[in-house]
Amino acid sequence: MYDTYIFDLYGTLIDIETDEEQAEVWERLSLHFSYHGLNITGEELQKRFLAERDRQLEAAARHCQFPDFVMEEVFREVARDLGGEPGQAWLHETVRWLRTLSMIHISLYDGVAEILGRLRSGGKKVFLLSNGQKTFIEAELTMLGILHLFDGIAISSEAGVSKPDPLFYRYLTENYGANLSSAIMIGNDPRTDIAGANAAGIASCYIQTASSPRGVPVNSTVQIWDGDLRQIPGWNL
Repeated sequence: MYDTYIFDLYGTLIDIETDEEQAEVWERLSLHFSYHGLNITGEELQKRFLAERDRQLEAAARHCQFPDFVMEEVFREVARDLGGEPGQAWLHETVRWLRTLSMIHISLYDGVAEILGRLRSGGKKVFLLSNGQKTFIEAELTMLGILHLFDGIAISSEAGVSKPDPLFYRYLTENYGANLSSAIMIGNDPRTDIAGANAAGIASCYIQTASSPRGVPVNSTVQIWDGDLRQIPGWNL
């Protein structure tokens, strides 16, 4: 059986719905900028954010196939263009505001805490490999009470590389000591979680949840089609 369990986060352990495309989100975030003397409309703020994000991703793509960006650095450049010189605390706050304003729903899937706890108490190593922003991922793991249940947490914004790039798995190994020789990746997305595991040469478990993309071929070692995380192999042995 497997000694190392690597989990995706959103759509696998956490049921989440956000919408950063809402005009109201950016209008409210523009008030946060205005409170600091950086006057801008919501529409213009969104436009500048997306342009700067794409610029940073393009620059990072010189180093890997699937790069990621740091949201604070995007907001830093947007603020600088408006004549500001924001500190790190303000940048963290801005990222959290965007996440909070765009949040529709967030909760753990059934059985998550139990499964992670049982794996670790059974001597397994449990890691998180998540695409997303460190600032809100760590906050949400804390809020939902599962931060302490991982032996290592690798986040794409911090690594500068995202799934399905096998370099992300190398990052997990080099920075958190994950042993991939007896590992399985558990995730809900065939294009990132499963394809990434295959590229890294490890076993994979696909779990279909409401947020899983439909109509995408699944080439995983194990397949769970009803969203029941308790069917992952070996957690209750």
